[in-house]
Amino acid sequence: MKYGPRLPRMITRLMGTATVAAALAFGSMSAMAESAQSEFNADQTEAIGQIVREYLLENPQVMIEVFDKLEAQQAAAEKEAAEAAIADNSDGLFNDDYSYVYGNPDGDVTIVEFFDYKCGYCKRAVKDVIAAVEEDGNVRLVYKEFPILSEQSEVAARAAMAAISQNKYMELHLALMATSGDLTEDRIMRIADDAGLDVDRLKQDMKDPGIQEAIDRNHQIARQIGIEGTPAFIIGSQLVPGAVGKARLLEVVEQERTACVSC
Repeated sequence: MKYGPRLPRMITRLMGTATVAAALAFGSMSAMAESAQSEFNADQTEAIGQIVREYLLENPQVMIEVFDKLEAQQAAAEKEAAEAAIADNSDGLFNDDYSYVYGNPDGDVTIVEFFDYKCGYCKRAVKDVIAAVEEDGNVRLVYKEFPILSEQSEVAARAAMAAISQNKYMELHLALMATSGDLTEDRIMRIADDAGLDVDRLKQDMKDPGIQEAIDRNHQIARQIGIEGTPAFIIGSQLVPGAVGKARLLEVVEQERTACVSC
C-alpha cells in the first residue's frame, strides 16, 4: 500500500490530535497503569509491550488505519464547529452594509469570500469565482475583506470598501486583484484614479471608522469559524477553504441548494 507524500501530512496532523487525546486520556491511563501493576509483574508487562511492538511492526497498516480514523474524526469535529460558528454569525456574514454584494442579490445560495489583496491564490481565484456566480445565475456573492498578509493589504481593503460609496467597488477590486508587487497607498490611489474613482473623495471615505470596525468584525468572525488563510469561502452552511476552482464552487452551491429544498 503506497501513501507517498500523504504520510508526512497525516503524521503532522496526528501529532496535534494525539496531543489532545493524550491530555484527555492521561487520568484514565494512570489508573490503568496502576491496575496493570497489580495484575502483572514487571516481566509480564514487558512481554505484553514486546508483543504489541512486534504486532505493529508486522502489521504497519494498522497505524495507517489509526491515522485515517483520527484524521476523519478531527475533520468531522472541525466541520461541525465551523457550521455552528457560521450559523451563529449568519447576520455578520450575509448582511453587512460594508461588504459588497455581486451576482444575484436575491440568489437562493450565498457565497462569502474572505480574501486578501496581496494573496496570490486569491488573485488566481478571481476568474473562477466570478465565472461560477455568472454561470449559475442564482448565486449571491459577498466579498469580505480579510487583510492578513501585510499593512498594504489593510490599506487596499479600506480603499476597496470606501469605493462602495462611489458605486465603483468592482472596478477597484478587479484592478487591485490584477496588480502584482507592492500596494502602497500612492499606488492604490493611482490604480483607483485609472479605474475612474474620485481619489480625493476616496481618501476621505477611507477614514470612515465603520470601515475599520467592519474589517475587525471580519477577523473576529474568521477566527470563530476557523478560517486561517485566504481565499476561504462560506457557501451556505459550509466552509470551503482554498482556491478550489469553479467546478468545486458550483458543486457545493448545488449541495446547499438541494439541502435547502429538502429541509
